Amino acid sequence: MSADPATSDPSPIDPAIENGEPGSTTRGRLPRTFEAFSNRNFRWFFAALCGNFASMNMQMFVRGWLVFEITGSYEKLGYMNAAGGIVGLFAAPLGGVVADRVRQKKHVLQVTQLMNAVIALTIAVMITLGKLEFIHLLIASVFQGLVMNAMMPSRQALTKDVVGLPMLTNAIALNTSGMNTARLMLPGLAGGMVAALGGGHGNIDPAQWVYYLMTGLYLMSCIMMFKVQVEDRAKPKVPDGPILVELREGFRYVLRTPVIAMLLGCNFLMVFFSLTYFMLLPGFAKEVLNAGPDRLGLLISISGVGSLAGSLAIASMANRNRARVLLSGALLLGIALLGFAVSENYWVSVGLLTLVG
Repeated sequence: MSADPATSDPSPIDPAIENGEPGSTTRGRLPRTFEAFSNRNFRWFFAALCGNFASMNMQMFVRGWLVFEITGSYEKLGYMNAAGGIVGLFAAPLGGVVADRVRQKKHVLQVTQLMNAVIALTIAVMITLGKLEFIHLLIASVFQGLVMNAMMPSRQALTKDVVGLPMLTNAIALNTSGMNTARLMLPGLAGGMVAALGGGHGNIDPAQWVYYLMTGLYLMSCIMMFKVQVEDRAKPKVPDGPILVELREGFRYVLRTPVIAMLLGCNFLMVFFSLTYFMLLPGFAKEVLNAGPDRLGLLISISGVGSLAGSLAIASMANRNRARVLLSGALLLGIALLGFAVSENYWVSVGLLTLVG
């Protein structure tokens, strides 16, 4: 008599199913928006990135707030942001070369997270000792711009190694959603923490606790990255010539590929002509909107509402519709920024920044 199928021993579990790899039954149980989470390695990768996302978004509030509290100068706000941006122009292409040459790209992320932790801890200690000056924040901005832009190409390349090409677009969109979720929560949390501890009106001491927390989050991200198991592939075939030759070839490839050139050009124009508002937001919030650190943090956070909604929509959207969304979003961004520029009402400004996000 044959065994009853309902009581017979279960068949061995397919490793692909157990690990949640692409093509497993786990994938079929998830909505398309979250399909990359069917991959267990991606879940660890995403969790590791959350510490980085949280720290970066707390810094979006605290660094600009510190500069304006110390100097009261829009000019100094511009210098600080320009310092990190100029360094990033050179660091990003070099980061791409590093991503091409390194076999285990997660080690690049771990090293850069450690460097971020050291920078954050240094600023925290200087606030504790009462020694922090604008020049220290300027130097930190330079190093953070270098580290962040050197890290990003490896992060994107590692995303592909973790999920593969079929789910790459979805995984990138989910990473963006995670970043925007952190943006929605963490600047407001950091601003509320500083305000609750008496920050403002020249008192910058509460900011030290934000930087100590950032240090811990960067270290957590570095440690969790060990759980991301990616096959140690053979070293990729890359030219043995000088790095500058590789950079030149990379720029030539962009110019020969119209789609990539268009996307990079659109992104540059949007950042150059619109997102610079963010650099001046600490001063604008304090002097025009009469907002303290808690309300400044909320302003930064609320812009994450629109960003999160947009990234989730893109994750669920077919590829053919994304170009129209890009153009429509650029138009809406310009209109919302015009309204924000003339608004002197805090809550009207909150609504407009939601659209900007």
